[in-house]
Amino acid sequence: RQMCIRDRAQIVRFPSNPELVKQLKKDETFLIKELDRVETYDERVEIRKDLRNIREELYEAIKYTD
Repeated sequence: RQMCIRDRAQIVRFPSNPELVKQLKKDETFLIKELDRVETYDERVEIRKDLRNIREELYEAIKYTD
């Protein structure tokens, strides 16, 4: 049986705090750009740690929806 788009559609819930999600995405984008800019290994390690933390926060913010 062929499924139509309506059968496969899912309802995506809106995050309970969209401003937080927006800010975390901005921070994530900044850190990704910063990762390309820095020159030393130690700086990249620190940025990756920050990026990992931001992504965890983003996951939690998106997970809890209204």
